[in-house]
Parts: sequence; structure tokens; C-alpha cells
Amino acid sequence: MSRGYAENENNFTLLRLLLALMVVLGHFKLLSGTAQPDFPFNLAGAAVDCFFVVSGFLIALSYERSHDVWAFYVRRIFRIYPMYVCVVLVQTAILLSLLPGGPLSAPVSTLRYLAANLVMANFLQYDIGGTLNGLPTPGINPSLWTLKIELGFYLAVPLIVMAVRRWGWQVLAFIFIGSVAYDVLTTDPRFARQLPGQLQFFVVGMGFAMLKKPVRLHPLITVAVGAIFFISWNTLRNIPPGICPIIVGAFVYCFAFCIPVVPMRRDLSYSVYLLHAPMLQTLILLHLFHDNLLFLTGVVVTVLSYAALSELAVERPGITFGHRLARIVRRRAQVGPKVA
Repeated sequence: MSRGYAENENNFTLLRLLLALMVVLGHFKLLSGTAQPDFPFNLAGAAVDCFFVVSGFLIALSYERSHDVWAFYVRRIFRIYPMYVCVVLVQTAILLSLLPGGPLSAPVSTLRYLAANLVMANFLQYDIGGTLNGLPTPGINPSLWTLKIELGFYLAVPLIVMAVRRWGWQVLAFIFIGSVAYDVLTTDPRFARQLPGQLQFFVVGMGFAMLKKPVRLHPLITVAVGAIFFISWNTLRNIPPGICPIIVGAFVYCFAFCIPVVPMRRDLSYSVYLLHAPMLQTLILLHLFHDNLLFLTGVVVTVLSYAALSELAVERPGITFGHRLARIVRRRAQVGPKVA
């Protein structure tokens, strides 16, 4: 794996924010009942695939820079879990406040919801006491399904990187082919969207991390890649497995490395991704949702405002604490156990 990538010489922060906003646009239509929205509201799935490629690249480099597997895990957990816990608790408060019988009327359902969601097993219970029954999507936060996939990838990264160090890029090719085969052979799309089906996106990003330095492509190639990406999601109902991660990966790479860098000091993408759906679902449930441009603008501005606050108050302290704890873990690993 390469360490020749500088953090301030790419557009990953901007890309992640735009991808999160693509998900917001998609959910604005999907959660309100539009089954097949038109452009630009039809790119939520494409944005999630892009996120997986981005994670493959960034997490591989993060592991390389950690120098210790346990320090790597500590940093990853405190990157995603503090904000995640806050969102789950806020969702719980929203659902309890909307229970017809009052916030204490469904204690068993409440405890099951908290237990399942705090360990990222959101699929076990999406709701408390049927509060969201009747909504087009009966779940307070449909975005959370991707986080358990991210966590599973984190667990696999050290093994994949060690295998790549020993056998080279062929390992990534083997995983890619196996992941595509699983996707094709799995008859239930719910399972195809989980691991190992999504590894085909992650390993494309990891493949980029193997390059010694970014390869700057001709502007015409970059424009062509962007055009193929957007045309594919607007003309094809389902892009075939194996082809989809290549298109997505090419788009991610060109956006990150082949266009002028837009410096951004803060990364709001994670908070935007987690916060928008509970807001939309609450508005829909209370019959306050309006499908028009003015209302959408208000939603986006509100989500960005809350994301800025949560990034400052929750994400940043969690990341800082995780880095400090990782340094402690790494130092103890270097010193080793004391001999009596």
C-alpha cells in the first residue's frame, strides 16, 4: 500500500459532502413516497456506492498509518460511534414523544429498539410501538444500514492488507471476483447489499491506495468519466455487478484527484448522512412535509446547520479522544508486557 497521498491534495472532503447531499435529495423523494424519482433525486444509491469506494481508499491508508491493529480499531470506533450513539438516542426520544399512549407506554419495544440499534443491528427493529406504521418507509433512519457494512469492512481491513503485502494486487482481484459472484448468485437483494457483496466497491478503493501517487488524467477523460457515471444512473435501471464498481470507482478517482482541489476545513458529511432522515420522517409523520423546492432548500439548510453543530460538539471530540487513546494503545504495544 502507498503512503504517497497527501490529505490536502485531493477533493475527498468535498466529494463526501456532495455524496451525503445526494442521499438527502434521494430520501427527500423516496421517504415521501416517490418510488422512482427523476434526476437529481435518483442518485442516493449511486452515492452510497461511492461512499464504499471512498472508504476502501481512506480506510486502507488509515490502517497503514496506524502501525498497530488495535490502535486502528480504536480510531475507527471513535470516528463513527459517538455520533452514531447520539443519533440513536435522539431517534429514540423522537419516537417516544410520538407514541400515542405516551413515552412510557411501550417499555419492552423501547428497550429492544435501543439494544438492537446501539449495536448497529438496525434490521432487528426499526421502530418503537409501531409509531411509524403507515409511512412509505417505516423506519426512522433508513441510512443506518450501511454502518454495519462499514464496521464489517473495518474488521476485514487488516487481513486484506496483510494478504496484499504477501501476494500483491491479485488478492484484491480475487476478492473482487468473489464479491461479484456472490452478488450475482444471491437471489435475495437484501443479502446481496451486505458483505461480502459490497466488497467489490471497497476493494476498488483499496486498489487506488496501492498506487505510489495519484495519476492525473486528461481533463477530457475526467469529463467523459463523469458523463458515463451520471448517464448510467439515469438510463439504466440496474447496472450489472462488476461493472457498477468500475464506473463508480472511476468517478470517485477523477473527482478526488483530477479536478482542481477545493480546500475544506470541516467535514460535515457524516453528520449530514445521519441526521437528515430522522428529520424528514418526523416532518412526514406530522404532516408538515411539502414536496417543493422551497421546502427542500429549508431542509438542506437546516441539516447543514445541525451537522455543523454536531461535527463540532460530538464528532470532533470523539475523533480527538480516539486519537489519544490510539496513541496510548500503540505505545503499550511497542513497550510490550512487563516481565516480573
